[in-house]
Amino acid sequence: MKNLTPEETGKRYDRIAMAYEKNRSSTIGMDYLEKFLLLLDTKESGQRKASILDIGCGTGLPLMKRMVDFGSNVTGIDISYEMIQKAKTNVPGASIIEGDILTFAFEETFDGILAWDSLFHLPLDQQEQAIRKIASLLKPDGIFLFTAGGNEGELRSTMFDTEFYYSSLSPQKYESILANVNCKVFLNEIDDQFSHGHRVLMCRKTNR
Repeated sequence: MKNLTPEETGKRYDRIAMAYEKNRSSTIGMDYLEKFLLLLDTKESGQRKASILDIGCGTGLPLMKRMVDFGSNVTGIDISYEMIQKAKTNVPGASIIEGDILTFAFEETFDGILAWDSLFHLPLDQQEQAIRKIASLLKPDGIFLFTAGGNEGELRSTMFDTEFYYSSLSPQKYESILANVNCKVFLNEIDDQFSHGHRVLMCRKTNR
């Protein structure tokens, strides 16, 4: 199955940015995000604000706004120009970058990294590369929260009359790749009892 380039995916999100912002659920992912933030808050013991990278931050709503409101120092990255413009308006307290996670050269590492509904736009053969890049950006003892498909494979699906490419490795493969970069998975579950196609994983980077 032919995948989309990052530029093609970005342009398709440009096309649907207005509808996406209008129809995006205000609660999507929030339960998991709260767990993520509390883990970071506990780890930091209130000494300083946790630094978080939001990969595929979109319009910034609702997840990035919640992280900023919580008191975190948040950097968002997205490949869609129109989504970025909305994020800058919606979450002025965040630092926002237009770019590709695989090629952008970050100058810092982060206490936490979030990739909610973003990594699955990457081709299957780039999934491991992305995980390794993300692990390199995570501080020791840092937390990584992301979503994937329910099973390994590729598909195309339409969102707001626009076709997108999706891919996912198996849950076991993600756990194996993460283990190889010293990240231990402690949450791996389907987040919707009526769907087998949306999985949430959370892991911690160990010091070894």
